[in-house]
Amino acid sequence: MKLYRYRTIASALMELENGAFYFAEPNELNDPIEGYAKIFWQGDKPAWQGLLKNFVCSLFYSLQTHLLMSERFHCAAQENFFDDLLSKSLLLNFKHFDDSPLNKIFNELAEKFLTVDTVQSIVDFYGGNVKCYGREMEFILRAVTDAAFKICVGKCKTLGLIDDDFDENFFDVAYEISFAELKSIDDAERKRRIDELENLNCDVMESGLLALKLDRRAVTDSTFQFKRNMLWLRFMFPRTYRDRLKEIMYPNGYVVCFSNTPTNSAMWGNYADNHRGICFVYETENFDGREFMTFAAKSLEVKPVKYGTQIIERNFFDTLRHLKFLRAQDWLTGLDGEKSCKLAEVAADGYDDDYREKFYRKLDDWHHEHEYRIFLSDKFYHYNNRFARQFQYDAQTLKGIIFGIRTTLDDKLELIQKLVRLRKSLRDFEFFQAEYDDETQIISVREKILLTKI
Repeated sequence: MKLYRYRTIASALMELENGAFYFAEPNELNDPIEGYAKIFWQGDKPAWQGLLKNFVCSLFYSLQTHLLMSERFHCAAQENFFDDLLSKSLLLNFKHFDDSPLNKIFNELAEKFLTVDTVQSIVDFYGGNVKCYGREMEFILRAVTDAAFKICVGKCKTLGLIDDDFDENFFDVAYEISFAELKSIDDAERKRRIDELENLNCDVMESGLLALKLDRRAVTDSTFQFKRNMLWLRFMFPRTYRDRLKEIMYPNGYVVCFSNTPTNSAMWGNYADNHRGICFVYETENFDGREFMTFAAKSLEVKPVKYGTQIIERNFFDTLRHLKFLRAQDWLTGLDGEKSCKLAEVAADGYDDDYREKFYRKLDDWHHEHEYRIFLSDKFYHYNNRFARQFQYDAQTLKGIIFGIRTTLDDKLELIQKLVRLRKSLRDFEFFQAEYDDETQIISVREKILLTKI
């Protein structure tokens, strides 16, 4: 099967020089919904208690880290520091703290937090097997953040990390909602009301943060700047924590992208420098009806992307037992050691299949690309380093180059000379030219005859 890879001249020259494909992670691709799975939360009371215990302990750990780093470097941490801090906001595994003084602090914070009225109301409501999705999960976390923040600040005061006279109530946001009322309405109406409340409160808090950023006192008043940082943490933490919950459900995965058509004008425009680039022609090998490309150490399957198909759904609580890097019982144990039913052994539920398939799903808006992909699994985290994700392919896999409508003569010459230096022979190599037909108004590709000896 012939596959096509649209490239700019610079990327084409680099790809030829390396003789390798770079496997990109989803956030490097041009669709923010790459590798998307629809995550929901549906569990019993111990499962929700276990998650909320992790939330308050993770918040304390982030707050403590900020305070210690600020003291060490004699300055208040700025937002770039918080961005890095929040990216590590989730405490995956408490076993690392079993023999640490932090273990006692975590137990104390969790026990106190789970007795807060709002927290108990959330556990009672959602622990009744109510299903919620991402935005509602953010609402849940934001609804308990004030309580969690006050408990964490109080503990930091006893540890001497925050002055006793610091007022943690300097910016309250009220999440007034009746869980008894939520029980009496359907899921759609619940979502509508929660979205409305979440939008309002996020706007209020963001407005407060903007006002603090614009206040000139931030330049000279360290206390004021500290408050601003605390508000930043309170505002960003629930959303970042929710996002991290979704991220840990699957290992990393990486892809190389191709198309099965070389004549798509939008593809030439988007990926080949507005038709000034080129399109590589690759050929796969067929084994038992499946297409593969050969690399130095392995052969990897090439599969088509599915467009507009049913989005993969996963329950967060059902997935925890698949994650070997954490202790599921830490997450699925509530007050007084009560275990969640999610800890019980269950049959295989397609977790591995979903992990692979989610990298081959895109919205129907992208159907014009006719995309094929090679997927690189990373269950054991061998390829976190981007340099480890460059795989040299069999040189004979590359069969030709299609020049774009606007590819310059100099660029054509540079590419041909690069090929001559890198390949022993161009005997089986083909050159093509993309052209636009005024009459049919489509792009066509014709074989290009090079009379010059190369």
